[in-house]
Amino acid sequence: MSRRAGGCCRYGRGGRMGIFDDLRHCIRERVPLAPHTSYRLGGPAEYLATPRTGSELVAVLARARAHDVPVRVLGHGTNLLIGDDGVEGLVVHLPKDGFAGFDFDPDTMLLRVGAGQSLAGAVNWSLARGWGGLEFLAGVPGTVGAALRMNAGGKYGQIGDRVVAVEGVRLDGTPFRAKGNDCGFVYRDSQLRDRLVTQCQLRLHPDDASAARDLFHRILAEKQASQPLAARSAGCVFKNPRIPGVPPAGKLIEELGFKGQQVGGARVSTRHANFLVCEQGARTADVVELIRRIRAKAWSERGVRMELEIAVWGIPPEALWPEALRAFVA
Repeated sequence: MSRRAGGCCRYGRGGRMGIFDDLRHCIRERVPLAPHTSYRLGGPAEYLATPRTGSELVAVLARARAHDVPVRVLGHGTNLLIGDDGVEGLVVHLPKDGFAGFDFDPDTMLLRVGAGQSLAGAVNWSLARGWGGLEFLAGVPGTVGAALRMNAGGKYGQIGDRVVAVEGVRLDGTPFRAKGNDCGFVYRDSQLRDRLVTQCQLRLHPDDASAARDLFHRILAEKQASQPLAARSAGCVFKNPRIPGVPPAGKLIEELGFKGQQVGGARVSTRHANFLVCEQGARTADVVELIRRIRAKAWSERGVRMELEIAVWGIPPEALWPEALRAFVA
């Protein structure tokens, strides 16, 4: 298969032929991933697994480890950019019908949520019952599991603030449990990226239900006014620089003159410059080129290294950096 700017997937590796034959009920080969992402971009997965029970999940991961097959975890794909040629290895997606649902204990105010549940569903579930604690996550897309891995949130808080405990499996198939304080939650990251969370416990609180709903609707209104929510995007592409005197990523990109700039079918949003939106005919390579240009100018004019908030699959790390910054690529 040809190599293009956006990907690095290769098929036909004889050593992998047939290794998942007895797991065909939950694994498919060469599955297009674009429909599974909000960008609607990217090539296929070598394998896509959708286990519906814990035992199926463990079996899939153990088999992959036994044959040195790399594993990635897919939620709703709302903060993900996939290379045009797709990805090698196994992509695991936890379907809602196997890893969702709620269990609430009003005595402890703990809400147990399946990782395959949508984050919006969890927020709405708690608000509908008059409980506060998750309203600051209004408008954040994706699954609960994905939100935990990247410590999703916004200026009003992050999901790690509410986590009491998580459980799931490591990528080798062995189980794990951890307290929230042991998950290493930091700004848009955690120590859960190399693990697959199957459920978590979130602490709610009996706040004034009206106040919680008011904050929820205020956050939604703010996002609707300032973000291109209807466009094909992966949300904020870059993390906000943690440098005194440097503005948030969207403002910085705007100051650098990128608002509205377009490469192929990808464009810097005119509503919020930290959103790179896609039009019909866009390719991952178009988004990658915009990322490179923004990083190059942020470095040359402001001395700022722009770090990605979105996850990237199937794209060589050096392809995402301008030549002047490739020495920083790990």
